[in-house]
Amino acid sequence: MSRRHFLYYSIVVILLFLLAVCIYFLYFINQDIVIKVIGTTTILLLFILWFYYERKHIKQQNTLYQSNIKKFVLITRDGEKEKEWYCEGVRSFLIGKSTIDNEVDIDLADTYYMEYISPNHAVLNYAEGYWYIEDLNSKNGVGIKKRGEEYALRLKPMTSYKVDEGDIIYISKAKLFVR
Repeated sequence: MSRRHFLYYSIVVILLFLLAVCIYFLYFINQDIVIKVIGTTTILLLFILWFYYERKHIKQQNTLYQSNIKKFVLITRDGEKEKEWYCEGVRSFLIGKSTIDNEVDIDLADTYYMEYISPNHAVLNYAEGYWYIEDLNSKNGVGIKKRGEEYALRLKPMTSYKVDEGDIIYISKAKLFVR
């Protein structure tokens, strides 16, 4: 359990204890009917507000997170944009080289580094609001350079890695900029 959840549940337990003390005072100690009515109304209003907050909070958690990533851009050796693939409404991109028998979504067959690209090199998958890259056991590997980092991390084959806006994905030596 995370520290945030622990703190939240601790506060809920304390508030429930205080509520039990208030109810005991209102109905077993107190004899004044006006205080009982005001106390009961206050408790009901607090419960309504709490349920409203919880419902809103759960709805926010269940809402599909929208990724800020809009496209993947192939960068030339000179740093210029060569091609781009938009990802709105797309759940997956197969990266590699298209042939008569093999069709990929991000085709790097006509790029400068085509000899280093495997037919099915990597896959980008969208799940639960985030994009993930996975090396499909390619010959020359996949790397990811996180935004702000100096070096790229070489990915273990068949393992998913989260991709964020501003990252650079290396498909062998070809660079895909995440925008």
